[in-house]
Amino acid sequence: MNILHVLSQFEVTGAETYAAVLADFQVRTGHSVTIVSDTFHTATEAEIYTLPIGIRTYSQKLRNISAIRELLRIKKIDVIHAHSRAASWVSHRAARGSDVPLVSTIHGRQHVHFSSKTFHIYGEKIIAVCEEIREHLISDLHFSPESIAVVRNGIDVLQWPFKPDIRREKTAIALVGRLSGPKGEVARHIIAEVFPRIVQKIPNIELWVVGGMKETEEIHRLILDANAAIGSEKIIFRGFLKNIVEVYHQASIVIGSGRVAIEALACGNQVIAIGESSYIGLVCAETEQQALKTNFGDAGRPEPINYSIIEHDILSVLTENNRNTAEWGRTFIEREFALEAVTPRISSIYFEAMIDKTKKREIPVLMYHRVTEGVPPRTKYGIYVTTSEFEQQLSFLERKRFTTLTYYDLAKIFALRQPLPRNPVILTFDDGYEDNFLNAFPILQRHSMKAVIFLLGNRSITSNVWDMQNGEPEVNLLNDEQIRLMAEYGIEFGSHSMDHRRLTELSVEEAQNDVTASKLLLEKRLGKEIISFAYPYGAINEQVKECICRAGYEFGIATDSGPWNFWSDLFQIRRIPIFPGTGLFTYWKKISGWYNRYKEIKETLRLAHPESLDKPSA
Repeated sequence: MNILHVLSQFEVTGAETYAAVLADFQVRTGHSVTIVSDTFHTATEAEIYTLPIGIRTYSQKLRNISAIRELLRIKKIDVIHAHSRAASWVSHRAARGSDVPLVSTIHGRQHVHFSSKTFHIYGEKIIAVCEEIREHLISDLHFSPESIAVVRNGIDVLQWPFKPDIRREKTAIALVGRLSGPKGEVARHIIAEVFPRIVQKIPNIELWVVGGMKETEEIHRLILDANAAIGSEKIIFRGFLKNIVEVYHQASIVIGSGRVAIEALACGNQVIAIGESSYIGLVCAETEQQALKTNFGDAGRPEPINYSIIEHDILSVLTENNRNTAEWGRTFIEREFALEAVTPRISSIYFEAMIDKTKKREIPVLMYHRVTEGVPPRTKYGIYVTTSEFEQQLSFLERKRFTTLTYYDLAKIFALRQPLPRNPVILTFDDGYEDNFLNAFPILQRHSMKAVIFLLGNRSITSNVWDMQNGEPEVNLLNDEQIRLMAEYGIEFGSHSMDHRRLTELSVEEAQNDVTASKLLLEKRLGKEIISFAYPYGAINEQVKECICRAGYEFGIATDSGPWNFWSDLFQIRRIPIFPGTGLFTYWKKISGWYNRYKEIKETLRLAHPESLDKPSA
């Protein structure tokens, strides 16, 4: 799979670390990964493109959209994964008109305003890093619950060695995180208020301020003033560190949220979780659920923080032996945040997004019966196309770069979580007439195309006896050798019942026996599983569909009934009939992807205004 991650940021954030770790795991598991961001400081195996996504001028937005569209084309991207609102906005517009789905990870609470509630720019699927974000998106922004999945920030636990018994040279509190925005406000309170009170009770302690690629002069002045009030340089600014694991091992306690809390717990340290929204306290078994729900205080509903409680909790941790809590923390991280558990879920979401994106365009399923050299003599039913018509139609599909699929192909795509081809179409033939081999098959071979042919399970039936009863001339059906040759080429064969009876006129038991027997007999004859079933005469009801499902078929193919959308019911897939005399313009409409939608609208209008049916034509 070709994956594009899009970020908007000017300093290292949890979103960058998350994207880098996820991208590296995806590369190692065989995917091609590209990252686009304003800046990207974390080492990664993915290919990096610098693009000012965070610059919000209209002209720059247009340039960003154009650049991402070009990347989609050059890199043949299968899915975009955005990691901020700005990144989602640009990606959403870049992917419009394409079959590339967008997945957005939401790392924090979003601003609630008219545009955020009105314009959904996050794509087909949303990943919320915790339950509070999911609830916020549903209740405040009115997003569909079905589109949002909770998948936690994954980490490679092997990169964070567990060392709870390391010998520490000093007693130190590590305050780790950004020094801007709401986290900067928390840092200021801890530097100016909380730590000076702690140092009065534990004189030999230090406070390490770690992070802040964009640290402000205000923070530096605050540290100078606090040290002056303490009378010693107890507060040490260590800035942004690429190798932060040493801090997690050497500090006596870590204050942080989000990925900081995850990484420090993995290393065996004690963590006081305080984030942009709320205070969790010591992360332990008692606070585990609240920590998970709010991403360690980063994503809950904002509430006032009592900094006196923080001082009390820090002192409690520093004066107690918490080895058991450290071991619990490592197990907790391995259970909830290990990449091996997180990334398969993300891959599933990518696949679900591909399906959702595809649902916006139909997979046209065309219904044929016979392909004849001319108009069949004495035929009563228009269930044929001529060889010249069929040749024109396949040539048209080839020029328009359509890919013919079988239901076997679809099942494989689903199982392997692969993207669909850009212009899919399924060609189906009912009944299994001999001219499918004599006339249709050579044309399919010339154009390197495939089809699905539905056969009767009762192989003693060698002609169209069900139609002969109504005066239709006798026509031979395919023989076993013809079927074998077509199957070797790639033609799929499905079931069309045992002997072409209307299943809705049978008892449920009779219908079940019929569809089960036809499947088993065809599988025995072909040596391959039969996964598709076409209902004779298109006769179908819920009981018959249930029989098809119980028999083990994966697809049920109707005629002109069922939902207008291919994906709405895979056991009643509506088909588009191709009649003799179908011109290329009409054929183009039928394969366009919007034909069924057009028919649905037309039918809705007809039912809404039945009086129009009684008006005489002009």
